[in-house]
Amino acid sequence: MSIIENKSDERLLWSRFLNGDDQVLSLIYLQYSNSLFDYGCRFTVDKHLVKDCIQEVFCTLIRTRKNLSSTDNIRLYLLQSLKRRILRDLKSAGSKSMLINDQEYSFDLLLTENLDDHLRELDEEKRELLAGAMLSLTDRQKEAIYLRFNKGLEYEEISFLLNLNYQSARALIHRAIEKLRDVIHLQEKKVSQILFAILFNDSKAVL
Repeated sequence: MSIIENKSDERLLWSRFLNGDDQVLSLIYLQYSNSLFDYGCRFTVDKHLVKDCIQEVFCTLIRTRKNLSSTDNIRLYLLQSLKRRILRDLKSAGSKSMLINDQEYSFDLLLTENLDDHLRELDEEKRELLAGAMLSLTDRQKEAIYLRFNKGLEYEEISFLLNLNYQSARALIHRAIEKLRDVIHLQEKKVSQILFAILFNDSKAVL
């Protein structure tokens, strides 16, 4: 059962944390740690690095508590903090997955996990085409559709994480869906349903 049910709960818990209640941070960790770990594992196969980065995110929250502002979207704040931490560590380590800046990085949809189970209604040829098309998406498109269909984020939240404006975030996801639709010749709504079925059930990484 979810500990945090709505924005009011998030605002209240965050306020309690800012006012010195460390037990609240434990609740927040329990609520979001597995989701953070799954997200982090999309940037690197180094699970130890991801775990270390998650721990550092929460340690930093305690160290900088007095300088933090209020929020009613703890998950978004944590996702952004973890992403920045992982990309920073990958870049400092000279990882080949990092290119020039924080706008260029690898993102893995991890589609090998039970993909066929979610595509039973498609024939074998279309399943292969769809899997290939999803892997051919740009890393930014992969991250965007992951955030939309796995994490259920709104376009405003996705634009925040990807450092895009609202329209650019919508366009990024629309182009990705269009590319997949063109490959398997299904209506856009049907492609969205398939993406949701695949990605929403594809969070296998657990701390």
